[in-house]
Amino acid sequence: MKAIILCAGYATRLYPMTLNKPKPLLEIKGRPMLDHIVGKIEKVDCVDEMFIVANNRFYNDFLKWKNCGLSKKVLKSLTTEQIPTTTASAE
Repeated sequence: MKAIILCAGYATRLYPMTLNKPKPLLEIKGRPMLDHIVGKIEKVDCVDEMFIVANNRFYNDFLKWKNCGLSKKVLKSLTTEQIPTTTASAE
């Protein structure tokens, strides 16, 4: 099974904390929120691939997170929305 983590929002309701950092990379208990989520998904035996969808604005932040050694063994891909849409877009 594949897991898709949607991280392409801008978290405007959390401004100013999210002006320069995406919400999934805000720290909780000393680790990015995304670490906690990925850790939980890793424990699900039937998940063999994990994908993260980010926005272009914060893509480099997610790339740094992925490459810093904290990303998990099942994390396969990091991608961005080509054209930003709303949640559950009909497109």
